[in-house]
Amino acid sequence: MDGLENTGSACAVGNGPTGRAAAVRRWLWNHRVPLLFALLLLAVVPMRDLWSPDEPDFAQCVREMRERGSWLLPYLNGVPYNEKPILFYWLMKGSAILLDALTGGHGFLHGVAAYALRLPSALGAILFMFGFRRWVARFLQADLADLAAMILATIPIWFWQSQFIQIDLVFAALLAWSWLSWLGGYLLVRDHARPARPYEERSWFLAAYAALALACLAKGPLALVLTGGVLGGFLLWQGDFRVLKAALPGRGLLLMALIILPWYVVAGVKGGAAYAFQMVVHQNLDRALHAWDHLQPPWKYVEYLAGDCFPWTLLLPALAWFLARSGAQRSPAARFLILSVVAPFLLLSLSQSKQGKYILMIYPSLALLLASMLQPVAVEAVGAVRLRRLGGLLAAGLALPGLALAAVCFGHAGGPRLQAQLAAFQGPLRAACALFLLGALSVAARTLAGEGRFLVRETAVTLGLVFLVLGTWGFHRLDPLKSYHAWTRRAEPLMLGHRVYYWQTLRSGVMVYTSQTMPELRQAGELVRVLGPGDLLVAMADEWRQDAWGMEPGLRNRFEVILQVPVGGDTALLLRRKDPS
Repeated sequence: MDGLENTGSACAVGNGPTGRAAAVRRWLWNHRVPLLFALLLLAVVPMRDLWSPDEPDFAQCVREMRERGSWLLPYLNGVPYNEKPILFYWLMKGSAILLDALTGGHGFLHGVAAYALRLPSALGAILFMFGFRRWVARFLQADLADLAAMILATIPIWFWQSQFIQIDLVFAALLAWSWLSWLGGYLLVRDHARPARPYEERSWFLAAYAALALACLAKGPLALVLTGGVLGGFLLWQGDFRVLKAALPGRGLLLMALIILPWYVVAGVKGGAAYAFQMVVHQNLDRALHAWDHLQPPWKYVEYLAGDCFPWTLLLPALAWFLARSGAQRSPAARFLILSVVAPFLLLSLSQSKQGKYILMIYPSLALLLASMLQPVAVEAVGAVRLRRLGGLLAAGLALPGLALAAVCFGHAGGPRLQAQLAAFQGPLRAACALFLLGALSVAARTLAGEGRFLVRETAVTLGLVFLVLGTWGFHRLDPLKSYHAWTRRAEPLMLGHRVYYWQTLRSGVMVYTSQTMPELRQAGELVRVLGPGDLLVAMADEWRQDAWGMEPGLRNRFEVILQVPVGGDTALLLRRKDPS
């Protein structure tokens, strides 16, 4: 784990056309994994519309920021949106403005297009993948870099969040890059890596502070808490708090203040005390200590990790054994990577609110630890028993979802209702099934032949092809059931010229492609007091039919449904009060 980078090239390359062509070919070959990951993501990005619940909310914020000309505060439904800081909204708005201009408005409605808002997550993942591979080659070993990149690129939740309109991938990439940069500076200071230039460690430490500050602008003080857990645990394990003096704390804190404070101060003044309180205290301390959504038991991240990182999670027991028995944990790099997984996992487990995406920042370090275990297999420097054990786990990890899909696709599981729901998706599901099973057979054959150098590559290629099939063909088939475009085409003409309200918690998809905002009504009494003649009401069928919030059948009967459109697993309703006559 503490190997040094192979910085020297095998031969000198000239400056002429032939030399430049050779340099380009070498660069393309060295970066083939990040390039293939980039192509995969860019193929998937335009294949679907905004999917509930989160993507339409982010899109609506960008739409309202563009309409208001605002760069300071995001707005949702006409009021400042205080759930997250500003960085991701800046990236989405900038992407929307740029692609709107470059494409002549192709795919845009009311200032937003799904593919444009999806681009910041995709580009963040792509840039991180290039940086991640380069960092591993720089500070550890060049052949380890490709293994780690292939594993990270094919961790299902990492791929999913890389093409999703949510803040979590950008936040995780910034936080993970901050930690890797700090580790790079530490390895240089403590002579575990050769400097490429004088005082190189300073640039790595400052990059760590800058990335951490941007992570705070993306998701708030959580970045500081998690970083404190990782760095504090590492320095305690190493017994090396003296290195903090070399880590430029004064310059670093000043740099962070210059990045973070201007927006927080100005936004707090513009939004007011209530906005600042909600953004800093309510969305951080209250969510951590007294959560109101995504409530899960303390062990839930074990379950999330098992599913979100499958099939690589099948190797985790072997990884724990490897780290314990090989002595790898004595390496400073290995210790830091272990803590980059364990500290966030434990700290976030203390919070009541849990989702799989919240631990996204652990996966780069986990991928690198798995790669370090699999590297001896890849160079075929292990015994046949170990190779077959690890290869068998990878083959099983591909076979299990393949067999599950085969049971579903060929009518042996799920029952008639599920079969009817999946009828439109038989093509992509059967293709994914075939890819899984062929990949499992290939990995098993390589394992039996003792060809360990192919195991990670063929597992990753199989997963990448499955992601490609499901993310293009599968998303295309699924999108009509999830998209709000059908609703918009039918509802917008009926809403023109009317005030429109929304019943219960807003699902922004119902208004993001329209010219409307929809004030929320939360109690049944408001339906009587607020709605006037000609006013319309939008509701999701599941909430409208509940006898809750003061609603009862008699009040429901005073409204008539003038439009209902299936969308996102529910039905959007457009209602108006019945004529008393």
